[in-house]
Amino acid sequence: MKIDRIPDGAQDPRTSLLTRARLSDVQDIDEILTLVSAERAAHLDARVFITLDDLTQASYTSMHAGESDELEVATDDLDFLNDIDAQRRFELRQVAHVAAQLSRSALIPSWDELHGTRECPPDWIDRMAEVNDKPSTILDDEIHVLHVPVRDSLAAIAGFPNGYFSVDWDTFQNYTVTRHLADAYGYRPLGIGASWIGFERNSPLSLMKANELVEELKPIYGSIDAPGWARLVDTLTRRRTLFLGYTENFAD
Repeated sequence: MKIDRIPDGAQDPRTSLLTRARLSDVQDIDEILTLVSAERAAHLDARVFITLDDLTQASYTSMHAGESDELEVATDDLDFLNDIDAQRRFELRQVAHVAAQLSRSALIPSWDELHGTRECPPDWIDRMAEVNDKPSTILDDEIHVLHVPVRDSLAAIAGFPNGYFSVDWDTFQNYTVTRHLADAYGYRPLGIGASWIGFERNSPLSLMKANELVEELKPIYGSIDAPGWARLVDTLTRRRTLFLGYTENFAD
């Protein structure tokens, strides 16, 4: 894996001023997990969050997700676009605002409200099982590592909010998933892309907990008899990561 460090204050136009490294030639997800763990230990004042699939599209939808009524930070001064220090101040304001909005319980749907929101055919469940077994299949050629300045580790998505199209999970629904997976299964937020959101924990789930999680996912994704569900249970007992499709066409 190749790691290109980005000095603090420099800007990558495809993500944000929060990007501290670009990863390429990734051979296995474990390489990324090792780096993320080291980044967390070395930067206790930030939450480490990465990009996953289709960086260009994810950056586009993140920009528009941040323009929603609940998340937008208004500014009348467009001169800041030519001033990197002003851009950084604005971006930090935006991250702080998104994080604050995620703490408002009135904006956060319940887990049960996600039921039926991602209903899909059986072969898409098979695809989700495949992605969890071989996560490298969804990783873009370049992965960005963000340092998000928020206190709540579950609010790391504030650095790269996503979920723009009306049929996709929005930032608040993604946060519901993040919080539930943390509370019930001990997963931490790992990253997000244009179609997938990822999580990790210290070790794989037990068979009992893997079955419990899959039973909780079935009302959300449907196709309860799809063979992919059994494959996903097996994978979750071997891998400490979890990847969920959060958009209408995540399997594509």
